[in-house]
Amino acid sequence: MQTDRRRSVRFYKYFLSYVLPLVVMLVIVSAVVFSNIIQTFQEEVETSTTAGLTQIRDTVDARMKELEKIALQIASNPDMTSFRVADEGYPTYRAIAELGKYRSSNFLIYDMALMYTNRDTGKLYAASGVYSYESFFDYMYQYENWGKEQLLKQLEEMTSPVIRPAENIHINGVDTKKKFITFICPLPIHQGKPYGAVMFLIEENMLSPYLIHIVNKYSGYMYILDNQHQPIAAFQSGTLEQTARQFLSSLGGASLTSRGAEIHNRFGNYSVIKVSSDYNDWSYVAAIPTDQILQKVQKSRFIFICSAAVIFILGIVISYILANRNYGSLRTIVQMIVDRKVLKGTADNMDEISYLSQAFDEVMTKQEGLMSQLGSKRGMMKERLLLSLLKGKQDVPPQHLNNMMEASTLTFSYSSFIALVFFIDDYNRFRSENSVSMQHLFKFSIINIAEELSGEAGHGYGVDLIDDRGIALVLNVKPDRGSREYITALAEKIKKFYKQNYKFSLTVGIGGMYDDLSMLCSSYAEANKAITHRFMKGNDQLLFYEDIEQEQQHPYRYPVELEGNLTRTIKQGKVDEVQLIIAEIFDGIFKYASLEAAKHACSGLINAILHTVDGMNDKLRGYFHKDLESLINQEFETLEHTKCQVIEFCRQLSQYIAENKESKNVDLSDKIVAFLEERYSDPMLSQDSIAREFDMSPSYLSRFIKDQTGYTQKQHIDRLRMNEAKKLLIVSELTVKQIVEQVGYVDETNFIRKFKKLEGITPMQYRKTNSGEHQNRKSI
Repeated sequence: MQTDRRRSVRFYKYFLSYVLPLVVMLVIVSAVVFSNIIQTFQEEVETSTTAGLTQIRDTVDARMKELEKIALQIASNPDMTSFRVADEGYPTYRAIAELGKYRSSNFLIYDMALMYTNRDTGKLYAASGVYSYESFFDYMYQYENWGKEQLLKQLEEMTSPVIRPAENIHINGVDTKKKFITFICPLPIHQGKPYGAVMFLIEENMLSPYLIHIVNKYSGYMYILDNQHQPIAAFQSGTLEQTARQFLSSLGGASLTSRGAEIHNRFGNYSVIKVSSDYNDWSYVAAIPTDQILQKVQKSRFIFICSAAVIFILGIVISYILANRNYGSLRTIVQMIVDRKVLKGTADNMDEISYLSQAFDEVMTKQEGLMSQLGSKRGMMKERLLLSLLKGKQDVPPQHLNNMMEASTLTFSYSSFIALVFFIDDYNRFRSENSVSMQHLFKFSIINIAEELSGEAGHGYGVDLIDDRGIALVLNVKPDRGSREYITALAEKIKKFYKQNYKFSLTVGIGGMYDDLSMLCSSYAEANKAITHRFMKGNDQLLFYEDIEQEQQHPYRYPVELEGNLTRTIKQGKVDEVQLIIAEIFDGIFKYASLEAAKHACSGLINAILHTVDGMNDKLRGYFHKDLESLINQEFETLEHTKCQVIEFCRQLSQYIAENKESKNVDLSDKIVAFLEERYSDPMLSQDSIAREFDMSPSYLSRFIKDQTGYTQKQHIDRLRMNEAKKLLIVSELTVKQIVEQVGYVDETNFIRKFKKLEGITPMQYRKTNSGEHQNRKSI
């Protein structure tokens, strides 16, 4: 290959490699900048508009509450009763004066009228005077599509406040029209059938200064909508082709149900922002043309394009200089190889990189096979030797051990040895998200990183635990690097690197330090034992064997009573109580249970839940069939993971039961429970007498009480009687016989038998055990 002054394709590839990233970066920056600018301006406008809408909502809510408060004050004012107001003369004048005061207390009120449906007076008493229905609706305030008949019909049906949207009304019989919002409050409000009502007339323009302020920077629309998305008041700002109500009719339902949306209709593109009121379910909506928001973006577009063009030209110049410099070095190297005649018969127009590749291939081909064979055998030998040392197997003859260590490049220069086991957390997800080859690659990367980071501590060698979920690290530690703090720092570095780069966490088990290589298997066994405590400690932990051995075992008693409460609350469908009970059970396991006790407790709890489901109807078992299989077959990684799975299953189960109970009549349940708490001391109390009291069959009563309380009727009464008996045993000096008669039992012997079965001791023993504590509390 004869070199000359002409540039080959390689030069232009260099040049393109510099230019292309520049172009890509400019395109990306342009897209990001403009998208962020647009988003920033939109968010700015939405935030400002939302704040304004919230202020309006709070103001209007406050005024509407004042109107309802006025209605409450009128209903409680003895001078405003129908009997007093209807009397001619001073009482009527006084009522009108009172209405005038109420009107002046709220600036929204244009006029207000008081009417009574329980007395057919034929008159309305307004702040502006006394009118007959005909003169009020035909002359004073003439509605276009509403009048006396519609009002009286509405008064017959209404039990809560009603509002009519803004509509045109003729005032004083002239052609002048004003838009008023009509708000009617029954008397009394929210208390059954009303005996009258207060009607407030609110001029729509009184709301406009607040609403127009929201969109005064733009041409837009502003609405107050009721809970059916019907307009109560509508306004517009700027020069627009369509009215506010025409634009509202073009909005889809979806744009009014979300807090913020961007719509496209025949009138153009608009940003719609909504704020809802929790007080009356009204919505406050603003619609602003999107192109007005983006005006500032358009102004900066030209400046940005000019700047990008200048940067592009400078980039082209710099790219040419850099490409020429790198290409010159490459040409020099190629010329040196041509002068030495390493290759023969090569085409003159060959690319410089291709020419160099052929030259290196010529030299390396002869050595490739040998190096490959040596590398593979060395790796296999190293892995076999490490596994042999870790597991304490004598499959390597002692006389060959040193030779194998030397051939496999294993070097143990120091006298201290320790084994670390790295387990991959959430192993099911790790296997599901990665192919088998990728799993081996991840483990291989852990080995490489662990060996590299171990260089500061001594010699580190990793091996893949093929039948397990991680790797083992054999660490030959320097004398001054064998402290616990240094081992901890090394393990943390490995964990941190793996978590940052592969998004999976590692739990590390660390065995003891030994001064004999033959004891490495003991350190490995200790590290594996420490790993098992991951179930209690959780993921992403460092677990030292010495810490596990030193942990004190607390006495732990499985909470059978909590398990019984859990079963009962599941059957009752009490979702919150179920979660609290499970949390309490697991808190006890966390604090007091050993590893084995914790696993047995979890299995026992799951079995209790399965028995609970088995005892229910077939429909429920069929509905939760897949969830049951998942709970049974779930490989629980940690105790916290087990807790979350059990809580989620029981939450869904109890919620399903609550939604499908045979009876959801809470009021009736409360009445029956109250009746039993009042009458439980009556020895004649029976299922038939209770059923007659509530006019239901005894069999349905039994099912109803069991459904609502989780106990049968007899069990519930026994609980009430026993609780009262225990209280009397502690706080009174009554004899057992007197207590038996007072709480409703007939047979003293039967009572003592039941009490001992429930508490484990007789009533008198219970009194002796608890009376001292009661006296101490009284003295305190």
